[in-house]
Amino acid sequence: MPASSVSPATIPPDVARYLKGATPETKQFDFLIGEWDVAATRYKEDGSVLFQYAADWKAQYLNEGRMLMDDFKARGPFGQTISSFITLRTYSEVTQRWEMVGLAALQPAAAVEWHGSWGEAEMLLDAAGKNPEGKVVRTKIRFFRIEQDSFAWESTTSYDEGKSWIKTAALVATRRLDRHPSER
Repeated sequence: MPASSVSPATIPPDVARYLKGATPETKQFDFLIGEWDVAATRYKEDGSVLFQYAADWKAQYLNEGRMLMDDFKARGPFGQTISSFITLRTYSEVTQRWEMVGLAALQPAAAVEWHGSWGEAEMLLDAAGKNPEGKVVRTKIRFFRIEQDSFAWESTTSYDEGKSWIKTAALVATRRLDRHPSER
């Protein structure tokens, strides 16, 4: 049957949603689009600094703005890339939240439920998965102090089903280019 003879009533809901294009909520991650220089800190369980490092973070839209892909690369003391993590993000109208998946280079894939929502000028993410020993690990990530050319990010982790939280990492990202990509 030619595409022109398909009635709107016969289009499956997931196809109809896709055909509408990117949702207005997709703009909630606009602040991340571009290239960033990152000053990052990892923390010990007692809250003291474990180490500090520099990183590069690059984010772009995919599929006509329906998804975002970002690539986070940690750098060693001589500027070489020592690890990388790719994240895919899409807003789901069905769940009314951000759905995400990520994978670190040269690492085993982790089965993690990862989602987020925008609230009061912050992007709030929650993840839950199992560590190699099979214990549930919960993580909260927060993007905050979001400006056109900078933002802050913080990660906390719970190993006791959310009864207590440990700050594990923090970073400050500064835009590399003098303009937001949408202004070019």
